[in-house]
Amino acid sequence: MSLIHLEDFIFRAILAAIGISIISGSLGCFVIWKRMSYFSESISHSALLGTSLGFASGLGMHFGLVMVGTIFAIFIVILQRKNFLSNDTILGIFSHIFLSLGIVVLGFIGGTNTDYFSLLFGDILSITNSDIVWVYVILTVLGLLLIIFWQRLLLLTLNEELAVAQGLNRDFYQLLFMLMIALAVSVSVQIVGVLLITSLLIIPPAVARVFSNTPSSMVFQSVIVSMVAVTIGIIASMFYDVATGPAIVITLGVLFLLSQFAYKKLI
Repeated sequence: MSLIHLEDFIFRAILAAIGISIISGSLGCFVIWKRMSYFSESISHSALLGTSLGFASGLGMHFGLVMVGTIFAIFIVILQRKNFLSNDTILGIFSHIFLSLGIVVLGFIGGTNTDYFSLLFGDILSITNSDIVWVYVILTVLGLLLIIFWQRLLLLTLNEELAVAQGLNRDFYQLLFMLMIALAVSVSVQIVGVLLITSLLIIPPAVARVFSNTPSSMVFQSVIVSMVAVTIGIIASMFYDVATGPAIVITLGVLFLLSQFAYKKLI
């Protein structure tokens, strides 16, 4: 690889990583506050079906991810309203169904050109200029939604009974947030892969929580932690020739352990 191509490749990877870090760092705080880690894990499993259907239909991976993520979120909200099974049971059932369907579809359409390892664990070599445009389009959409609905989402997160008493539609905002997570997942697959997306959503906020005393400061610090970890992980994956996703998650794990050590020192 020539120096010019290498520099272009690094620039694309870092640019995409920054956008994804802002998305995952901010939404991840709500995942932590709302205790929806299992939902984010479930929707990341469904991403494999979205990816495979996107390839099968010829409409592209991103379209498949958004389509399946949206269907999954709507399906979960409808089933949660029935109250005949607990949320974690519903999520556990359908996340594995969607994951298994994704594996089966990939088995039918897969060939020698299908890189299963990169789908599961990420591949920065696959990032193109159109992928970067997609990342920042989704970042703009999610950023606007967070700005517009920040107070209402925060109120529903911190005091759901008060929010409902004030007339907020709990199901609407629950579905809105799930769709936002689905969009976040759709742009993160190429960096960390299907199996490790949840780590990017929950570990940066967990680190930031140690040093934050307000919701806004936690979001800001979570984004910074995510940026640092993703950048270090990408550089490590290039120089040591390891998968991008695991390199990022290991970096996040180190930062989390350091934050816990710092917390013990602070108290």
